[in-house]
Amino acid sequence: MAHIGAIDALLERSYQIKAIAGTSMGSVVGGMYACGKLEEFKKFITSLSRLDVYRLMDIAISKKGLIKGERVFSEMKSIVGDVRIEDLPIPFAAVSADLINHSAVIFTKGDLIAALRASSAIPSLVLPVSINEALLVDGGIVDPLPIEHVMRTSDDLLVAINVNAPRKNVEIEAEPDSRYKRLRQQIVQHWPNLLSETQKKLPVGGMIDIMSSSFELMQHKLTLSTLQYHTPDILVSLPVNLADTFDFHRAAEIIQTGYEAMSEQLNEIEVRG
Repeated sequence: MAHIGAIDALLERSYQIKAIAGTSMGSVVGGMYACGKLEEFKKFITSLSRLDVYRLMDIAISKKGLIKGERVFSEMKSIVGDVRIEDLPIPFAAVSADLINHSAVIFTKGDLIAALRASSAIPSLVLPVSINEALLVDGGIVDPLPIEHVMRTSDDLLVAINVNAPRKNVEIEAEPDSRYKRLRQQIVQHWPNLLSETQKKLPVGGMIDIMSSSFELMQHKLTLSTLQYHTPDILVSLPVNLADTFDFHRAAEIIQTGYEAMSEQLNEIEVRG
């Protein structure tokens, strides 16, 4: 969601976005902008309450993941319609990871919603996407900051939005109400019954938390590696614990954080001239 605020700040200062590459939620937001539907998506996402978020999570009893993703991507398709990436007004690339062939898959053509779904299927949490002979999951496990996949021109500025920066102390939200607790308990209870006896002794939500932390660490290390070889003209870095996996009900707050972070970077550029 911070990507939305960052885009808002760029557009407010009359920057023209000429190409986008994204991974995971970065691809979702980038795809919405590329097809001209970011404002509609922003309106949808900022209208969600905590319970709305959980109602959109269609629980799957599967070894491959907990959430099907049908409901949320049906909502997105109702916003976007049938759009192909190659028909977008600006070049767009979405990064996914193929678990079968152990490779990155870069979507630069084909159905937009299918690409966004594949790019944001968090391993073990959201069901992977099968396309041809590939089993696709969140691109963050191979390329969380896909700078090299942006189509460049000679006179452009490269802007990177890194939401995998090291953790910082942040205010923890108050304990959710009982309805939310019951929904979270339901998700945990649907976790595939394939855990060891030690794993089964973890507290409620423990496996999800361990998986999420492991994913965060991997993405942070991959991002550092990318930044060793590519230097953006503008780099916005936000701590990975700015929000939890299911915190879409905080969209407005997180969008504002992204806006302020990008504005700060743009102010520095203007001061330097």
